[in-house]
Amino acid sequence: MFPVKCKDILPLDHLVINSVAVRGALGPLTVWVTKSEDLNGEIQLSKKHWTKIYQKEHQPSFVGYKELDLSANPIILKPGQVKGIYIHSTRRGDEAIVYDNKAKQKTVDDSFITILPGRAHVSEKVFGSIPIWGWGSAWRDNREFVGQLKYGAVYKLWNPQENLSFGGSFRTAA
Repeated sequence: MFPVKCKDILPLDHLVINSVAVRGALGPLTVWVTKSEDLNGEIQLSKKHWTKIYQKEHQPSFVGYKELDLSANPIILKPGQVKGIYIHSTRRGDEAIVYDNKAKQKTVDDSFITILPGRAHVSEKVFGSIPIWGWGSAWRDNREFVGQLKYGAVYKLWNPQENLSFGGSFRTAA
């Protein structure tokens, strides 16, 4: 589970995340996204705060990434918005989905999005509280997403009311 933030420094209307790609032993996978628009920096780990957007069985892939196509239910992010993405496998063991130990404050930081460190989940039950070992927490803190996101940016259409959303050079030219 990891938070993704859409940056608000460009004149974007929104971003569309069309797929995520992961590796590991995989198995029966589901992808969930937070319902709440305002997370206040905290992602709730209760099923009632999430929406399932993907479900499919996948063969193991420990080296190459397996793409999970979300185009039927893409994740939409508005500028400044943060959403949590949770990829879960019901496969037994802790090799289902690869996560790394947290190494940085930001896992990915490009012109459009920031992917922040999150948590790995080691329960066979979605949002389960009992880990595969039978003791301790099922949520492992300070983990980083290992995978890929494919997304597209939808820019705002310039008009006089949106002029201040665009950079100074563009405003001068317009």
